[in-house]
Amino acid sequence: MYDLIITNGRVASEHDVLPLDVAVLDEKIVALGMHGQFDAVGAKKVIDAGGKYVVPGGVDPHVHFDLAVSEVMVAQAPTAGSRAGLWGGTTTYIDFSLAMGDDDLVESVGSKLESTRSQRPHADYALHAIVSGDWPLRTAEQMREVINGGVVSFKFFTTFQGTETVGGLMSDDGRIYSAMLETEKHGGITMVHCEDECIIDYHVRKLTSEGKTHFSHIHEARPTLAEEAAVRRMLHLSRRTGSPLYIVHVSAAESVEAIAEGRAAGIPVAAEALHSNLRFDPADYLLPEGQRYMNYPPNRPIEHREELWAALADGRLDTLASDDYTVKLGKKLTGATIDNLAGGTNSIETRMAYFWSEGVTKRDLSVSRFVELTAAAPARLFGIYGRKGVIRPGADADLVVFDPDRRHTWTEDNLHSDCDYSNWEGWEVHGFPVTTVLRGHVMVHEGEWVGPEGIGQFIPGGTPEL
Repeated sequence: MYDLIITNGRVASEHDVLPLDVAVLDEKIVALGMHGQFDAVGAKKVIDAGGKYVVPGGVDPHVHFDLAVSEVMVAQAPTAGSRAGLWGGTTTYIDFSLAMGDDDLVESVGSKLESTRSQRPHADYALHAIVSGDWPLRTAEQMREVINGGVVSFKFFTTFQGTETVGGLMSDDGRIYSAMLETEKHGGITMVHCEDECIIDYHVRKLTSEGKTHFSHIHEARPTLAEEAAVRRMLHLSRRTGSPLYIVHVSAAESVEAIAEGRAAGIPVAAEALHSNLRFDPADYLLPEGQRYMNYPPNRPIEHREELWAALADGRLDTLASDDYTVKLGKKLTGATIDNLAGGTNSIETRMAYFWSEGVTKRDLSVSRFVELTAAAPARLFGIYGRKGVIRPGADADLVVFDPDRRHTWTEDNLHSDCDYSNWEGWEVHGFPVTTVLRGHVMVHEGEWVGPEGIGQFIPGGTPEL
């Protein structure tokens, strides 16, 4: 007898959609079969997915839990974040450790893993390592040990020299170059937040001279040119070192063009978009409490957002992430000028349903492409594919039943993060996850939490696949 059978669904991979039943035993997918094939064997629990899609549990490649980069930007705990993720169909998230300046890289990763484990998150998790500031040569030398421990990705910032709200995260190109030499040598991947600090500084000074210091001018202070310039610099370093490169939260059409050119030239590069950057506009900064709509890079006008949609559809962009960094509203409203403004969005729970509604339902994005962007590609890029991101025998039984006809309206009261506001208030989606299964455990079903708590496990990363 199986532990769980999901019957009568349309099972989706990044390649196809087939009418199959899924059989689960001991937290693993053990068999796929035609509808009704496993009826004679039976199961302790059966879920009828008739008329619905069964997709791999979402892999969110970019979240921040239990992280403080300043006194203002202090992220929610992994218990709250993972709970929200499961409600939204995300069964695995990839969080970040933080090493600043002289911090020991190995110790920072170990401390983060121990802290997360002790807090008992509800979903599975992998880890990236942030390396920030003016770090010493020995930090790069420690990257091999960290990779061998299952943390294969390292994030750097080309901006944020230091403000009250964000803190000092920027590393210079020489340090990033030295890190790329190590990731190429030892089978890791370099991640970069791309915004050029010098171009930003010029625009901040120019806007200040014009009296335009209100935070609503943030998209002018941090223009698309700043993103494109940093993207092209990082592409050049990747070309010279051979290091795989992952560019986080692409927001500008010019950056998409640069990435496509780099890939055509043989540079091993992948890039993500955020669903918040597909939705929100610079005009939102003019709304009451407009700071709540701010993340870095800032919101872009419609022509850039439409280019992101096109690039997600045609493969120029590779993953869809949330960049969840949930802070309380009082903290979000700290800072009201273009040079001192808190980032961060409450977004892990809304990622998959928003993308299904706007992408699959409204823009005819294929279900297979949805799977590729929300689960399969993130798993491949960070070395956890096969266990995560796919529905096949031997994989973890991470499954989401998506009802393409279900309509759902988000409110502050029906989201599950540790947050006291929602930028998605009143937003209706068409297509919604009605069941989320983590390693064979039914966690959320038809609007109810029905699973165990605190069962999340660390998933070590292997060799990134680009």
